[in-house]
Formats: sequence, C-alpha cells, structure tokens
Amino acid sequence: MQEPIPVYGQGFFIVDPGSIAYIIVFDYYDPDRYYVGLARSGRVEDEERVLAENMQSLMDEERVIINGEDIRPQVLWAKVEIRGSPKRPSITFFTLMKYKPRPGANVYENIYDETSAEYDYTVYWIPGRCTRITSIDSPGYVEIQEHLAIVRVPQGTRIPGYESVSFTHTCI
Repeated sequence: MQEPIPVYGQGFFIVDPGSIAYIIVFDYYDPDRYYVGLARSGRVEDEERVLAENMQSLMDEERVIINGEDIRPQVLWAKVEIRGSPKRPSITFFTLMKYKPRPGANVYENIYDETSAEYDYTVYWIPGRCTRITSIDSPGYVEIQEHLAIVRVPQGTRIPGYESVSFTHTCI
C-alpha cells in the first residue's frame, strides 16, 4: 500500500488583538484511497484525533514568540475531507494562539528546524478588526496588500527555520 503523498499546503493566519487563528490545509494524492477506506469503515474520527495529536507534537517542537513571550499554539481539531475525487483527500487543522496584544507594533516569530519545501504551499495572513500586516520575513515570494498578505513558497525552496510577521493594532 502506498502512503498518501502531500501535494500542496495552505495556511490561513487570521490576526486579531489577543489571538491568531491558524487554519492549515494539506492536499494529498491518495492512490490507494486510504482515507476513503477509513471513512467507509467508520474509523475516520479516530484518525482525525491521531492527526490532531501528531500536529500538536510537531508544533510543540517549534518555538512561537509573540511580542517577546513564548506562546504554545493549541491544535483544536483535525478534519479529513475528500475533495472531488477519492484519490484527492485533504486534511484541515484548526489551531489557536492567544497572546497579549500591544497598541501599535506587534511581532510574531516562529523558530523551527531548517528544511526545504517538499511541495508548493501558500500562506495567507488575514488581518482582522483594527489590524494591519506591516512586514513579513519568510522564504518564498511575499506580497503585502492592504487587507491581506500572501507568502508563496515553491517546492524545493530552502526554509531557514525562522520567520517573522510584524503587524499593528489600532484598537485594543
């Protein structure tokens, strides 16, 4: 049996004063329909629990700092979905990071092991109420617009193990 292969990733950071909701979506190629089999056998919820625990373990290996304080992202749930074809599942994770916001400048930092991108991925930073993304230090192609910031990382890109995002809050 061939393991499902990740083919694309998306991350959505929704930034509000006091919390950052982080939604991660991984698309897979699943030639042996492993996830369809789990759904048909009624075991997909067990798999989702294991996936959430594994993602939490991975996130625990990283260091997340917001405004100089260490933050522990909390994986709240994982969901397996089939997208149009039994060979194209996706897994979505919902993670929450709470922090102490400051009026004006705030900084998110993530420190992790150096690696290279195994597949293309895109990260969206979405500022919420009274928030504006001001700068991003990340591998890939960074584009900051008025109400959205986008980071596109092609497969094979060297990932140095550090990224930061600066943002401002105009009301707290």
